[in-house]
Amino acid sequence: MTLPLGPRTVVVAGDDAGPRARRLAADAGWPLLAEPTSGARTGPALRTYRLLLGTDLAADVERVVLFGHPTLSRPVQRLLSRPGVEVLDASPSWVRPYAVTPLPEPEVAGPDDPAWLEAWRAADASVARQLDALLAGAGFTAYAVAGAVARALPPGGHLVVGASNPIRDLDLMAPAYDVGSRRKVIANRGLSGIDGTVSTAIGASLARREGNRNLALMGDVTFLHDAGGLVLGPDEPRPDLTIVVVNDDGGSIFATLEQGGPEYAHAHERLFATPHHVDLAALCAATRTPHWRVDSTAELEHALAQPNGGIEVVEAVVDRTRRRALDEAIRALRP
Repeated sequence: MTLPLGPRTVVVAGDDAGPRARRLAADAGWPLLAEPTSGARTGPALRTYRLLLGTDLAADVERVVLFGHPTLSRPVQRLLSRPGVEVLDASPSWVRPYAVTPLPEPEVAGPDDPAWLEAWRAADASVARQLDALLAGAGFTAYAVAGAVARALPPGGHLVVGASNPIRDLDLMAPAYDVGSRRKVIANRGLSGIDGTVSTAIGASLARREGNRNLALMGDVTFLHDAGGLVLGPDEPRPDLTIVVVNDDGGSIFATLEQGGPEYAHAHERLFATPHHVDLAALCAATRTPHWRVDSTAELEHALAQPNGGIEVVEAVVDRTRRRALDEAIRALRP
């Protein structure tokens, strides 16, 4: 179906959206809001779309063309369920919790008003500059780790991302890669997304062609939930895979949610942050898995630039005590 031009439209590409989302956005000249695992975070995709949805630009959106299954962002969910916003579903096989109009094969006759896209691009560039400046002064953070992993993923490379903060950190830090560069980013999404991530990364890496760079990015709790995935039989194949573990000794995502509010401070550490104090080096030694511990972006970049081959773990140690304040500062950025 050929969509009429005119309504202020954005293209939302959720998990497994595929390149159709990017092609439609490029043909129509509409802003592309693409999650890292969408398969559409290329070309015109906006890096800081999640933050832009908290600005006046979002209030002007009249129509959304939706591909795949968006799972990362409350601002996206609020946009999709906002009264007065028409949502056209280009992936109608998904069950949606909001009202949509099925539209399996959307097309456009030509580009829309260029001023609409330019406003989003200018805002994205402004917020990205501010974000990078803010993070440059914040030291070695989980965002710095996600950014280093995103930069280390080469054309033809493969990245498995863990649930909770890592996939969301990557969402803010990953650039829009070149069209056709064949980078593959996948994640276990849903209520059980934390389970089996090490095994997913190993299995997915084995399925890739030899010579491709395989990376994984996950939090310490996710890693501990499936550390048994490192136990492989002596005759089982082992891929070349670098697993980057962001170790902040607990579940820092809860610091950014309602549970991290000051009214819950008396119970937050034990009930939500759940520190574990596990020695990851010793844990890796038990399975003869090579282990590096890094405490800075430079050390992490050095480790990522020199993979040893086989399965290895790079433990990036960060501080979670400032996570809530940092996220509040990030959400406050405006173009």
